[in-house]
Amino acid sequence: MPRLDRPHFPNQYYHVFNRGFDRKELFKSEPDYIRFLSKLEESVNKFDWLIYSYCLLPNHFHIQTQVKEDSLGVILHWLQTSHSVYFNKKYKHSGAVFTNRFKSILIQKEVYHLGLSKYIHLNPVQARLSPTPQDYPYSSYPEIINEPKHQYKIIDKRSIESLTGQASLTQYRQFVEESSILNYDPSVSVRGIAGSDRFRFQFE
Repeated sequence: MPRLDRPHFPNQYYHVFNRGFDRKELFKSEPDYIRFLSKLEESVNKFDWLIYSYCLLPNHFHIQTQVKEDSLGVILHWLQTSHSVYFNKKYKHSGAVFTNRFKSILIQKEVYHLGLSKYIHLNPVQARLSPTPQDYPYSSYPEIINEPKHQYKIIDKRSIESLTGQASLTQYRQFVEESSILNYDPSVSVRGIAGSDRFRFQFE
C-alpha cells in the first residue's frame, strides 16, 4: 500500500528530525557535515520555508522550521535524496541511508517555539559531543550568536528576531546556556502535534 502524503499546513511551525538507517552514521567526517550545511543554505533559497534552528549529529539531525507554500515532504525529499546520493557514492554504500522519510511534529509557536530551539541547541551538549552549545560547529547556535563556525548563511534576521522577540540576544543566550531545564521534548507531542488541546483539535 503506498504511503499517504502528509497533510500540509502553510505557515505552521515544525520540529523535523530523522536518523540514519539502523541508527548508523549520516556524517562520518567533517566534509559530510559541511556538504549537508551547504544544502541547507541552498534549501532556504530554493524552497519557501524558514529555518529557526538546526543541529547535525553523527547519526541524526534536527530542524526547527516554519513552512510556507512548499510542503515538508517536497523539501525533505530533496534534502535527504541529495545526501543519500552523496553518501552512497562517497562510501560505496548501497541501500537506505535514512530511517524512513523523516519525522515531524507540528508545534504551537506560543508554547514551544523558544523551548524547541533550546532543545535543539543543547542536543550536542547532552550527547557529550561538545562542552557548550556555542562550541559545537554543526548547529545554528554559533550562527545565531554571531560566532559562526562555517561559511553558510542558513538563519536569517527574521528567524533570529522570532526567537529573541523583545529580548536581547544576551537574554536569549542566558535562556539557552544557563540552565539545562527544557520545556520541550518530542515526547510532549500527541499524534504528532505539540500544543494545547485547543491547538491540536484544529489539525486532527
